[in-house]
Amino acid sequence: MTDLKNTWIAIAPDRNYTIKEACLYLGVHRCTIYDYINNPERPLPFIRIYTDKRGILFRGSDLIAYKEAGLPRRGRKFKNSPRE
Repeated sequence: MTDLKNTWIAIAPDRNYTIKEACLYLGVHRCTIYDYINNPERPLPFIRIYTDKRGILFRGSDLIAYKEAGLPRRGRKFKNSPRE
């Protein structure tokens, strides 16, 4: 099985990428990509495709800029913890 954390792909700024390709480039899980899209402070820009099964695409230039600006960090989610 391939270790996704150590897999790196080259991104072309003028091409569109799927969620899976964005995960490989950013080195995060698919669910984290959705968190980045919904991030209130700095959302990850995306293109919604209604005629394609993939649904969401990302511009290469947006992925490069998002990674260079630094990925948002979030703490662990604890259920029923006194930290909230």
